[in-house]
Amino acid sequence: MALSKFEAACINAFRNGSETPARGASETEDWICFGFHILLRAGQMLRRNWAAGVRTSLQIKPDGSPTTTFEQEIESLVRDTLASFDPSATLIGEESGGALPTTGVALAVDPVDGTWSFVTGLGTYSTTLAVFRDRVPIVGMVLSPSMGKIGYAASDKQTRLVHLSVFGEPDSAADLVTRADDSAKVLVNLHPNRSAGPLVAALYKAWQDDRIRVVRSAGGSPSWALLEAAKGDFVYVNLWPAPAAQPWDLAAGVTLVRCAGGEVTDLEGKAIDELSHQGPFVAGTSEGARIRVIEIAREVL
Repeated sequence: MALSKFEAACINAFRNGSETPARGASETEDWICFGFHILLRAGQMLRRNWAAGVRTSLQIKPDGSPTTTFEQEIESLVRDTLASFDPSATLIGEESGGALPTTGVALAVDPVDGTWSFVTGLGTYSTTLAVFRDRVPIVGMVLSPSMGKIGYAASDKQTRLVHLSVFGEPDSAADLVTRADDSAKVLVNLHPNRSAGPLVAALYKAWQDDRIRVVRSAGGSPSWALLEAAKGDFVYVNLWPAPAAQPWDLAAGVTLVRCAGGEVTDLEGKAIDELSHQGPFVAGTSEGARIRVIEIAREVL
């Protein structure tokens, strides 16, 4: 399907070299335009710098997690652009930290979700952006720079997946969910985790018994995996260890799943709080598929 006029305007503003985001017909569309502007510029920066040798920029933070100088540069880009777009909005991020205010508009950004995937060239990293009003997510956006895809959703809009031209083919976009069938055999995407051994064994046994179709463990960005869940391709399972999630961790991806008609729940089937969740969660658009995976997980967890 072709881009909407709104999506085309956002993307063309970037391609035409605009230093400021396009504007939409509502506050929500304004923030989506802002998100397109930031994500496209971030994707351009990440692809160019990875080709130039990203390993030289790798640093290890005090908590043992990796970062790169490009991630700090992207947060600076967001901060500078936001200052002229909406000076009253608050920015918090994976690199700079900060607390989500109780009132007003705030943005949470993770410049590279899945840094090891970015550094090693696996391609399953993403850049994420979530917009909040009074601590409630109103826009969620996830970019895969390596694949040229952007998923976005808003509280008043269905999730959309935009495919950007890579080889000269037309840009395209589609509403999600594209596939959601309770009767289909389940495809499971299990996020890598050191303590996942018993669950891995249980899922592979279910695969062997033909209760699920396939198990994979792609790793990388949880936000990108949540977008795949929003597409209806996979049920995504993440054991999510301590500490609790921050607003830049899950909010964008969870918004995509929910606006596609799906849900993200704990192992009791209760919807998670994307701002502070801790512990295992399961995401998907098919309730039947989620329940089937939860039943397997609860046998061993």
